[in-house]
Parts: sequence; C-alpha cells; structure tokens
Amino acid sequence: MLFPLAAAAPLFAVAAVPGGSWRRLWLGWLHGAVAWLVAIPWIAGTLEIYGGLPGVVSALLLGLLALYLGLYHGLFCWLAGRLLARGDVLSLLLAPAVWVALEWVRGLGPSGFPWNLLAYAWVDVPGALDVTRWIGSHGLSFLIAATGLALFRLAGRESRRGALTALAAVAVILLIARWTNLDRRPGDERRLDVAVVQPNIHMATAAMVDGGPDEQFADLASNYERLFALSREACEPGRLVVWPESAGWPYQLERDGAFAADLEEVVAGGCSLLLNSARWDRSRDEDRAFNAAYLLTPGPGRAQRQAYDKMHLVPFGEYVPLGRLLPAVRQLARQAGGFSPGDEVRLLDADGARLGVSICFEIVFPEQVAARVRRGADLLVTITNDSWYGRTWAPHQHLRPARFRAAENGRPLVRAAITGISAVIDRRGRVLADTPIDEAMVMKARIVPLSGLTPFARAPLLVPLLCVVLAGFAILRR
Repeated sequence: MLFPLAAAAPLFAVAAVPGGSWRRLWLGWLHGAVAWLVAIPWIAGTLEIYGGLPGVVSALLLGLLALYLGLYHGLFCWLAGRLLARGDVLSLLLAPAVWVALEWVRGLGPSGFPWNLLAYAWVDVPGALDVTRWIGSHGLSFLIAATGLALFRLAGRESRRGALTALAAVAVILLIARWTNLDRRPGDERRLDVAVVQPNIHMATAAMVDGGPDEQFADLASNYERLFALSREACEPGRLVVWPESAGWPYQLERDGAFAADLEEVVAGGCSLLLNSARWDRSRDEDRAFNAAYLLTPGPGRAQRQAYDKMHLVPFGEYVPLGRLLPAVRQLARQAGGFSPGDEVRLLDADGARLGVSICFEIVFPEQVAARVRRGADLLVTITNDSWYGRTWAPHQHLRPARFRAAENGRPLVRAAITGISAVIDRRGRVLADTPIDEAMVMKARIVPLSGLTPFARAPLLVPLLCVVLAGFAILRR
C-alpha cells in the first residue's frame, strides 16, 4: 500500500532538482522515457509479431514512443520546478494542476494516448475508486499528485505543516467518498442474465504462421467450432451473450452467409448475442467500412439487428493517418486497416437494458464513456482483443480503465476479452468475477442495470478544464 501512496513522489523529486529550467526539462524527460519503457515494452513484441517489422525497428519505434510520452514528464518538471522552489502552500494546489492538465492533453485528438493515467496507481486504495464518481480519474490523479508532493515535502525541513494538511485533506476526501457510496440494499430491481464467451482465440498461431493452407484451415475450423460450442452452452432464453472483439474473424456478418446462419441458429435459442464484425455503408458514393458491435435479438422470422460503429479508431491498427497520401504505409495495417470512425453514440437495447458499448481502446477515454451514460446507458460493455499482447502486463493494464469507467459513472460493466481477462465489474469498480488468461470458458453473471447520473457523468470535463486554468495561472506566476 505504501508504494501506490508514494507513486508521484519520485516525479516531484526530479522536478525539484536544483539548477535551471532546462536541466529540469531534460531530467524529467529522461524520467518519463524510462518510466514508459518499463510500462509498455509489450508494444515492441506486438509490432514484431503482428506488424511483421524487424526486432530492431520495433524496438526503435518503442523508443520513439517512450521519448514522446516522456516529454510530458519533462514539460511538467520544467513548468512546476519553480513552483516547488517557492515552497509555499499554493504550490500544493498549482503543481498537481499542471500535471493533470498535461495528462489530459496527452489523451486528446485522434491519436491521443490516455494510457496508464496516474489515477490507476490507486486502483486498490480504499475510497479511490469511489471518489471518481465525483471528480473522475483526472481528479484522482490530482489527489495522487498532491499526496506525492506532500510526502516529498515531509522529507524536507520546510512547509511540513502544509504537507500534513494536504495529506489529511486527501484522507478525509477518500473516507467521505467511500462512506457516501455504500452498497444499496438488495431490492426488486430487474436483473439481466449475462454470459461472456471467452473462446481463447489468438491472433496468430504457429499453424497460421508456419503451416500450409490445410493447417491454417484446420486451425480456423477448430476456433470456429469452439466459439459456437461455447455460445450454444451460454445461450438461454432472456440471456445476453457477449462475444469479445474479433471472435468471429475472419468471417463477417454481412458477407458470409454460413456465418450469419450459424449466428441465427444461436439466437434462435432465445438469447441475445453481442458480437464484433465489420459493417459496410453504401449510402454514399464511397463504400465505407466500420468496426462495429452488432446486437442480434430474437425476432419473428429472423434475428433483429442493431449496430454501434466504433468512434475512436487505433492509428496504424484500424486506419492509417494520411493513408491516401502515403499508400505504402497503409500496408502496415494489414490485419484491419481502412476503417472509418463512427459519427454518433448509439445505444443497443437488449431485453430492457440499454447497452453503452466501447470497443477495445475506447474504454480508456473517460469523456467518451460518460457520453454513453448521459445518452441513457444503464449497462456498460467493453469488448476487446488483447491476444495481441500475450502474457504481458498489457491485459492487466487494460482492465484498470474499465474499472474506473464503471466507478466514474456508477454503472455495472461487462468486459469480454478474446483470451482474457474478461470480467464483471460492479458500479463501484470492484471486480465481481474474472477469467484467467489463455483459457476457453463461459462466465455467467446476473447484473442490475442502473440509471441516474453521477456528478462526473454530468460534467466530465470540469476537473480537466479547471486544472488547465490553474496551470495557466501557474505558468504566468513563474
């Protein structure tokens, strides 16, 4: 527990290093680059195995990404260094605001990367998830930064009174948040039966990489049979069955008649089925493809279809920036490339529940998930394909944002991952059930969809924008 509480203290130790602003910039940049290299080494392996890049090139690209992300640490140390040198109480407010403002900017834009927010270091600290329903993950990052700065101040000889006051204030905030977010007593709320299918299908197996056409077909056929066998086991009348992202790949609902017929057979058992498949829009002159989540529900004659199109695509994974101008680069996205982003939040209605679906990377964007809740989602669902990363830290890192999105919005959340970790998460961000990695199984749960809006869901940008204003004041104050 002591390590998470002191998560930000080393950063402030770098920011307070004696010397000029440029020295703090370079030291902070080095600190950030090393921190990111330690946190996301799995990116190099993914590029090498699935991107077909040489190991040296993959390592170089990982290094460039770490240098870019480390720049935010350097900018923080450069901007906040003089605030820390002053040693006054006001810096306990302004320095954390500078960090949060930079953290928020890092997640903006189509290529934003709000991965491993500082808030996630406190995922298991009592009261931390509860407080996010008021101030969100960025607000919790502010509290962690303030705690780290206070602990750093306690190691010195000045401003100890202000540091102790800050630590006490954070402790009181967490305590109040926890006790005002106690579990409700069980009532007569309507419950939804959910079954998550984890088929344990990897993106590429040895047979698909090294074998011939016969071995490739056998591997795909085995995956296909296992997926539908688990689905038939999970399907019961009134139940929602959730497939992970890419579970049916390479088959597509709209273009493979046999695949669509097998899906119809499953839904005929009385369950609803949420799956991932490409969707094509021919309403314009250009034939556009979308990475979509389909919900199939029982209906007269054939299953009824609803679809949500993924809005935040992964650069170089689902589309290539400036792909038309750089046609050679487009080949890097050979697994999926060429998708267009969806243009609106669409909820999917399943047996009285309104599903707010996030596909893979979308779950790491707090404001986007809050938009689904404001639209009326009473159950959050995220479907993902983490098989790219194998048994690395990535699946565990990807699970944490899902827990925070549930807690921020006061909604239960279902996570379906193709090789794990699948999970059922309650409205306070607690994992009620999860699955091991690399195991095929069905996970069943009964969930109560919830309504109402948390303060964060009503105004998800309030804390980040307030921190931007405070950071601007701090920069002018320099």
